[in-house]
Amino acid sequence: MDSFLKNKTIASIVTPLGEGGIGKIIVSGQDALGVVNKLFAGKGIDALRKASSHKLYYGHIHDKGQRIDEVILNVTKKADSFTGEDMVEVNCHGGIRVAMRIYECLQSSGAEGVEWNSLLLQSFENNKIDFIQKEALQEIVKAHTKLSVKILLDQYAGALSDTLRQGLEIIEGIRQSLSSEVSYQKNEIAHTHQSFPPSRWKETDAQPLDIFPSPSGMGLERGGDNSDVPFSTMANLIGSLLKTASLGIALTTPQVLVILGKPNVGKSTLINAILGEERMLVHHEPGTTRDYVSEFISVEGIPFELIDTAGMRDTSDALESMSIEMTQEQLQRADKVIAVFDNSRFFDQEDKGVLSALDKWLITKDYSGLKQKADICKVIPVVNKCDLPAKLDVKMVESGIGQSVCRISALNKNGLEDLNRRLVENFDTAYKPMMPVLFSKRQYSLLSKADDLIKENKHHLTTKKVSAKALQIINELKDIFMMCLKGNDSPPRKGTEYH
Repeated sequence: MDSFLKNKTIASIVTPLGEGGIGKIIVSGQDALGVVNKLFAGKGIDALRKASSHKLYYGHIHDKGQRIDEVILNVTKKADSFTGEDMVEVNCHGGIRVAMRIYECLQSSGAEGVEWNSLLLQSFENNKIDFIQKEALQEIVKAHTKLSVKILLDQYAGALSDTLRQGLEIIEGIRQSLSSEVSYQKNEIAHTHQSFPPSRWKETDAQPLDIFPSPSGMGLERGGDNSDVPFSTMANLIGSLLKTASLGIALTTPQVLVILGKPNVGKSTLINAILGEERMLVHHEPGTTRDYVSEFISVEGIPFELIDTAGMRDTSDALESMSIEMTQEQLQRADKVIAVFDNSRFFDQEDKGVLSALDKWLITKDYSGLKQKADICKVIPVVNKCDLPAKLDVKMVESGIGQSVCRISALNKNGLEDLNRRLVENFDTAYKPMMPVLFSKRQYSLLSKADDLIKENKHHLTTKKVSAKALQIINELKDIFMMCLKGNDSPPRKGTEYH
């Protein structure tokens, strides 16, 4: 963790370099006002240290007596700023030369030039945002769809963080109750130990502690019959969050969608139909596509990396053999596969080869430890050229893949609605504002551990008799939730409370 940024004054260009109307450079740190003041000559103010927070100042940036550019400064004092330090936004004219010149001048004046995401790190170090909010902001700038931006902005606003803090409150209530009950039971046992012989004491000490305690606000009474309520609440919270991961991770890590089929089944025509424009080379001769072509598409707000590949078949052509080998490599990257078959041709050995390749892929596919990946990884069988007389034995395809086919005519763009529906049917796109969503593999991995911990130790957690093991499990759950909020490699900082 680069905690040294907490004590440094840093500068970063936060708008893309290139032609544009406005460029923005942010200076943040203990001496941000002093660094910019060395270069700034403004109207109505002689020193930026006198500047008011959230106020704009017009003037010019100078370097060694030479006027560099006309600028507007937005000053935000430490208590109000995003980074937790004094911050100055330098709004200049767009373009590479102007922005870079001012950026270099700021560095000469004492600021350290950094990448834009170092501002997020400074904000995180100053407890202005938690790790999840930092992750959300990093993903927003790479978002492919409006739905991605909408959901990530809500996570930055605290949708997921607040839910995890609610979980911490439940955990802490259970932990405190368990701790007090363990202490109470040990005192009771120690008191009665005086009348027990040594052998009887050893036997009693080995027994589970009596009566499951009631965490405050959980509606539990000592000795009641609903001792598993708080743990059920916690398990439901974790389970509900895990269900959002397929959508969230698909938004930040677009699924790889491979188009697979024998030569000349219309793969490139299908991609052109999906994209809505002629981007792929389409030719009546089989084997035209020698290399894979990648494009990003959006279906109901879900981004996909769409890959067209060389047709799969046996060939003696060296170049085509290499292309087919590349197809198999791309298949290993796939999260979903559209397997295309030709309605106007009989089912043949090449079609069998496609089914065989799919079987092998499903067996060997590496999900990188993400259980939710296995749930959304699937093959969509597509029968193309349904505008032509049917010769294909569709039952051979459906029995080989285990599901019904999607019938389309890519040339006439018929049947694409059904294909799109099947592409996103695994995702709940009915998003409600400020709904918590897991959007990173890190978050999913941690909460999966918490889920497994509860399921594997359910008998310790739901018994009416308290054990030290139950307290240990609760402490582990608390650590997992804290790591979600603070980052895997950083222990909770002292003095930080979550309410």
